[in-house]
Amino acid sequence: MTLKKNVYAGLRRLGVYRFLRWWHRKQAVILTYHGVISNGDDSYLNRNSLSAEMFDQQMAYLKRHYHIMSLPELVRRLVAREPLPPYALVITFDDGFYNNYAVAAPILRKYDLPATIFLTTAFINSPQLGLWTERVDWLLQTATTAGLAFAMDGEVQHLALQTTRDRIIASDLVRGYLKRLPPKAREEAIAKLAEEIGVVRDLDGGVAERYAFLTWDQVREMQQWRISFGSHTHTHSIMSGLSLAEAHFELNESRHLIESELGAPCTIFSYPNGSARDFGKRDIELLRKLGFVAATSQLPGFNDHKTNLYALRRINISRHRDFNYFLAKISGMHSHVSYKA
Repeated sequence: MTLKKNVYAGLRRLGVYRFLRWWHRKQAVILTYHGVISNGDDSYLNRNSLSAEMFDQQMAYLKRHYHIMSLPELVRRLVAREPLPPYALVITFDDGFYNNYAVAAPILRKYDLPATIFLTTAFINSPQLGLWTERVDWLLQTATTAGLAFAMDGEVQHLALQTTRDRIIASDLVRGYLKRLPPKAREEAIAKLAEEIGVVRDLDGGVAERYAFLTWDQVREMQQWRISFGSHTHTHSIMSGLSLAEAHFELNESRHLIESELGAPCTIFSYPNGSARDFGKRDIELLRKLGFVAATSQLPGFNDHKTNLYALRRINISRHRDFNYFLAKISGMHSHVSYKA
């Protein structure tokens, strides 16, 4: 880790990030965030939640070095074939966590930056803590048992839970399997997993800050703060694992709720998970039919007028203490160098 950290610091001193920023100046960068929390450690459960201090440092840098624009404005320019401003960058959040309102939004307002939050509408105004992906992580990371047997794809898998690494491997395997299931079967499998695991540790205040969702009142308040909203499905289901009827419901229900609660059109979508195998031509066609004009993925890279409007590329920003790691990510350098915390 020390060697890799030194490499990233050295690349910064050599001006590599500055050069790559200039090289991609005619393309738009779209960043993906999930959570920003004032408490919490660097554990696996917090991997997608930045510290407030690091988020503030990142926003200050972006304010100085990029032309920050809203996602609706970027989409409008792409649709109209209008030129993009040099160094265009968009800030987005997936899921709709309460910490977006309580921790991230004040920092965005401090620097007068626009952002878009994609809402998983079934959980807005809900007392539930965490999406199904996080409920699975919580079960496996806080289980008091040393292992369990869990059926996946028709075969019983024996999952070790003795070490931190064991639990991370188990979380990745189980979530990967559950992402391929339709919502009803997924919930049944999670209930079975919870039954097999039995006792887990209780939620504490720090975890609640990480997992609580927004209310519609908070969403409406943020509309006044240069923050726009899009759809992230209704239940955070992976589009490619749904039937056509299920996919239609996820998109239409989410869009309807957002439009009725906010009194504004919902025309931009974010694919849950967002990898190339998580959506396809059927889903793009359905988005078009329902009136969506663009969709963001988690395909890494930069965007210009040649980019598919229904597969806009984003760079995911995960929790990390090294600011040079962030610079490597947004410059595109990270895709060429392996770096792990």
